[in-house]
This record gives sequence, C-alpha cells and structure tokens, in this order.
Amino acid sequence: MMMHRAHLDSSIELIGNLIFGSDVAPSVLKTVRPSCQALVDDWVCLKTVVQAFELHCGSLTQYGMKYMRAFANICNEGVSKDAMEEACGNVCGSYNSAKWSPFIHGYSA
Repeated sequence: MMMHRAHLDSSIELIGNLIFGSDVAPSVLKTVRPSCQALVDDWVCLKTVVQAFELHCGSLTQYGMKYMRAFANICNEGVSKDAMEEACGNVCGSYNSAKWSPFIHGYSA
C-alpha cells in the first residue's frame, strides 16, 4: 500500500514536471482558486485527465483523490488530452497497475 502511494506521489510530480517544467510545475499543480470559482472550468477535461492517468499509472484510490486539484489545474492551464496521455505514458509506461490494484489486494490506498 505504501509503495502504491509513493508511486502516485512521484507520478503526479513527474507528470507536472514534464508538462510545465520543474520550475513552474509545483506552483501550477498546487494553485488554489478563490472560493467563488469552480474547481475546474471544463469538467469533461477533468474526467479525461483522470482517465488518462488511471489508464497509464493505475487507480488513484482514495489516497490519490488528494490530487484532484492538480488534475483540475492541468485542465485550467489548457493542457490537451494528447499531452496528458503522452506525459502519463512517459512516466508510467512500465508500471504494472494490476500489481497494486485495490480490487486484487482488498485495500483502498
């Protein structure tokens, strides 16, 4: 479970670095919008970005939900589905998501 959490943490960081560059990524991924604004401008984009991540990097699980803001910020910055797919593939291409699946191991990381 802890290895899967570490995988999620490092994957999000590396994907952000690939998309935005290592100098800008931390601030973009952690940006908090004012309370009067929605989390994300394009909800379809958010769903697509999460699906791309889970396809390449494995299930977010309950632990990974903490990155929903980072995914929303990726959409709010106008990152395309193709760019997200490419970044996820580059970061997680060799990751065996079934190995750490909560459905197989019976936990929710």
